[in-house]
Amino acid sequence: MNKLKLINNKQLLKLNNNLYLPFLIHNLPNNYNKFNVSNIIKIGTTIYINSEEFTTKFVKNYLNTLNFSNINKNNIK
Repeated sequence: MNKLKLINNKQLLKLNNNLYLPFLIHNLPNNYNKFNVSNIIKIGTTIYINSEEFTTKFVKNYLNTLNFSNINKNNIK
């Protein structure tokens, strides 16, 4: 059974114990086209990429700066 959880205070998506990081189309990582398509989810204008596609260092830095990003906090309800 799939379990989906939106973590609104950090704009994160959690699906089956996998953490997905939010990106807007103009802020996608340069190498996103090399990611496995099954690790990418699009909801509205936000694109979520499974954190497994990134290094641990990138994920930590991303989470630390996420609160200061330009991602629309009201995009997911």
